[in-house]
Amino acid sequence: MSIDPSAITSIITYVPKLYDTNGSDGADAAQESGPTDAPGFGDLDALERRFNAMIADLSKQLAAFESSFTRAMGELVKGYQSATPPSGPVRPVKFASTIADAAKRNEIDPALLSAVIGQESGFQPRAVSSAGAMGLMQLMPDTARGLGVRDPFDPAQNVEGGAKYLRGLIDRYHGRLDYALAAYNAGPGAVDKYGGVPPYPETQAYVKNILSSYRSAALTT
Repeated sequence: MSIDPSAITSIITYVPKLYDTNGSDGADAAQESGPTDAPGFGDLDALERRFNAMIADLSKQLAAFESSFTRAMGELVKGYQSATPPSGPVRPVKFASTIADAAKRNEIDPALLSAVIGQESGFQPRAVSSAGAMGLMQLMPDTARGLGVRDPFDPAQNVEGGAKYLRGLIDRYHGRLDYALAAYNAGPGAVDKYGGVPPYPETQAYVKNILSSYRSAALTT
C-alpha cells in the first residue's frame, strides 16, 4: 500500500475540531455552532482505519529496508575484506635478527631488505642462480669479494654484503628506490644507459614485485 498524503492532511485538519480546549466533544460544538464541514464519527473511524493501514504498511516497508540494508552492509564488508592488501613478505624467525642488524648498520628499512631477499632467493641461504649468484641476496662472486664477503652462503655475511651494496645504490640514485632496485638486478650500467629502470621485462617485474611487497609490509606493520 502506498502512503496517501491526503489522509495525513485530513487527520491533522479535522481531528482537532472534534474536541475543543474544554474537553467537550465535537457533537456539542456542532450543536452550538451549527452546521460544519468536519467529518462525523463515521468519517473518523474511516480515517482511523486508513491511518492504521498506513502504519502497518510503513512497518512492512521499514522491515524490507532493514533487510536490504543488512544485506548491503554484508556485501560491503566482503568487498573490503577481498580488497585488503596481502601481508608483506614472510621473514623466517631464524633470519629476522640478521636482517634487522644489517638493515640498522646500513640505514635501510628492514622491510625493504626483507622484500629484496624474498624476491632474490625466497629466503634460501644456499640458493644459486643460473648466472652464479649466491646466497640470500644472490651476490655474484666478484661483487661478494668486493664487499668483503668471504662465504656467500653464510647468512650474516651475505645479508651484510647485500645491504651494503643496496645502500650504495640508493645513495648513487639519490634515494630513488626504483632505480636502485633496477641497478641491483640489471647493474648500474643499464640504469645509467637508459636514465632509469631499463626496458627489460625481467627487471621491470623485479622492481614492481619488490616495491609491492615493501608497501604491503608497511601497511601490515
